[in-house]
Amino acid sequence: MSDVEAAQLIEALRAEGLRVTAPRRAICQALAHGHDHHLTASTLHDASERALGSAIDISTVYRTIDALEQAGLVHHVHLGHGPAVLHLSDHVEHHHLTCEVCGFTVDIGLEELQGLTDAVAVRHGFTIDSAHFALIGRCGAH
Repeated sequence: MSDVEAAQLIEALRAEGLRVTAPRRAICQALAHGHDHHLTASTLHDASERALGSAIDISTVYRTIDALEQAGLVHHVHLGHGPAVLHLSDHVEHHHLTCEVCGFTVDIGLEELQGLTDAVAVRHGFTIDSAHFALIGRCGAH
């Protein structure tokens, strides 16, 4: 899939049975605009309010994220103890290395840990979705 655009996100909300309100449009536009960033619900909320020029209830942000996850256009990743971050689903799945001191995050390809995850999966009889979390440690600056 090529870059997800706001119009695709808006159409997905309609398909999920949600009304497309001005706040939801602003949320979709902020998601599409923040395509290459690790957005949290809070940063998405702030960006959406700035774009709209008025307040948006945080529950609207969470309901919109949930609907877009159900539609397969957004997924979330846990980068340590902080809030989950959002990715549009056109992102190539990848692992995250996150510094527990400063929060610096590096995206690395799934293939870099494939041997390890395959071995663990076979040993324990699991199918692993390792792109859903981060490996926590300390960056070179710490």
